[in-house]
Amino acid sequence: MQPAPRSRKGVPKGDKRQRTRRALVAAAAEVIAEKGFDRASLDDIAARAGMTRGAIHGNFESRDALFLAVMDSQWTPVEADFRPGAPLREQMAILGRAVAAQARSRLPMAAGAAAIQLYLLTHDDLRQQQAERAAEGYRRMAEGFVRILPPGDLPMPADRFVKVLDALITGLMFTYYQAPDLLAEDDFIAAFQALAGPPKPSPAPSPWPKQGTITRRW
Repeated sequence: MQPAPRSRKGVPKGDKRQRTRRALVAAAAEVIAEKGFDRASLDDIAARAGMTRGAIHGNFESRDALFLAVMDSQWTPVEADFRPGAPLREQMAILGRAVAAQARSRLPMAAGAAAIQLYLLTHDDLRQQQAERAAEGYRRMAEGFVRILPPGDLPMPADRFVKVLDALITGLMFTYYQAPDLLAEDDFIAAFQALAGPPKPSPAPSPWPKQGTITRRW
């Protein structure tokens, strides 16, 4: 593999472009959170980033491309440290804790997340692009659950299960944003564990002695 081309100062040339894009995305997220998508002008975003409007056009092919980048930065998938082979109920507890933690950390971005949803609902082209991206994400999620769960542990086909999970995550997130004091971590866990059904009862102790033991009855 060839090394990345470097500038005279020894910094890869691609770094400056990446830093510029990140700065523009961060500035756009702030402006959108304050004003909403429709009222977030490119001039406002450029000024917030300390750049010119030409910097936006040089890094993003359109306004929607910039907003898609904001969506990617602000609404990243929740990552959970699942345990391969563990039963579904345990995996859902892990997911519940992860979603609760992400809801707390994303609370300052709640207005921006709501603005994203509103913008998607009112712009069909962008909504279609996002739907296509979501479909690919569902496919990968379904494959992941099939790999880590014991066979037959899912209550429905994997491709449907991940859609239900995504809807539940989104609903819990926005409910938490509206009333953070009303949802505790245990509520998140209970919501996801409900998909696994009630806990399986522990097996009743056997009335017979264990193999290889002798019980005196006199």
